[in-house]
Amino acid sequence: MGLLIVTLRIVIFQTVADFLYTPIWWYSRGLLKQFRGVSGSLLSRKQDLAIDVWLKNIGKPMYGQYDFTGRLISFFMRLAQIIGRTIALVIWALLLIVWLLIWLAIPIAIVYFIVLEI
Repeated sequence: MGLLIVTLRIVIFQTVADFLYTPIWWYSRGLLKQFRGVSGSLLSRKQDLAIDVWLKNIGKPMYGQYDFTGRLISFFMRLAQIIGRTIALVIWALLLIVWLLIWLAIPIAIVYFIVLEI
């Protein structure tokens, strides 16, 4: 019987401690983890889109077409790729910012809905 009481006391204490520590973790270590994940995702997406490679090669003709028409088509094709990829990167960055705002708002929303129910 003594072992059962000690075990229950530890479990209850640990549960209460975890419950009280969760908001602290959420806005400290958890938020830092989210920032690292978001920055890693953004850097990975930037590498995947390779905008810098497209910018570096904007003046070079595609497929060895060194005539005026080939250079003109290559320039505008690469320009369209750069614009499209930049828009995609900006949209991805905005989605990641929205994710961070949602991360910050979740505990506040939970507390709000709990208070609303009481």
